[in-house]
Amino acid sequence: MSLRDATRLRLEETLGQVQFSDLRAHLDRDAVFVVEGTLSLVDCAVSVAMDDVELIQEWITSGELRKPSRQERADWPSRQSPPWWAVVVAPYVLVQDA
Repeated sequence: MSLRDATRLRLEETLGQVQFSDLRAHLDRDAVFVVEGTLSLVDCAVSVAMDDVELIQEWITSGELRKPSRQERADWPSRQSPPWWAVVVAPYVLVQDA
């Protein structure tokens, strides 16, 4: 099994739904990234874990991978469950609308 495949399997096992309370500390340390629905959350997480700089830069440039906006950060505490799917790629948390 390749390193990329092993990384994918490990990240798929940690994928789960989260609430705002699960994200609060990560937001406070500016470690949350939003993955737009045009991307697979797991594919994005694998690329981050594998440090695929070119692909990640493309996603950042296109807005498909980004930091949450000030408005989103203000609105998130009042969102109802289950608001996000998330996967941890230390030191980051990648989230996508559920």
